[in-house]
Amino acid sequence: MKTIPKITAVLLISFIALVLMAANVAMVSQFRAEIPDPAKNEINIQWTVQQESGVMHYELMRKMVRDSDFVLLATVDVLPPSSQPNQYQYLDRNVFRNAGNTEPVIYELNVVFTNGERRFIGQAEVNYTSTAVRRTWGSIKAMFQ
Repeated sequence: MKTIPKITAVLLISFIALVLMAANVAMVSQFRAEIPDPAKNEINIQWTVQQESGVMHYELMRKMVRDSDFVLLATVDVLPPSSQPNQYQYLDRNVFRNAGNTEPVIYELNVVFTNGERRFIGQAEVNYTSTAVRRTWGSIKAMFQ
């Protein structure tokens, strides 16, 4: 049985480590959307990244459940490296105000790397009712009390 010389094994391990470090990585541990204040027409989108390498920016997309395609909502630049996970946040203040009932809003997160590669990260959904609809419903209920 032939063994690999020690110097070759060390070089091989060093090369593998170098390749892994240079790889494009975006380890997102959490991606969510929530309505922080029901009195406002805003949705807060947050994601936590445990590890990033080669990331140029993130693309946040949005669509209403009845729409067929996502539209680009924002491009979010990568944060500086940190010893803690990076916390990203975007406040969507331009949610389409539908005169109907509660409607799910779907957000999609993608990462774009410095080499141009684009990867899907995930989707988050929140049920949304504009404050105009909520206020109208509140007025109608108040009339019958």
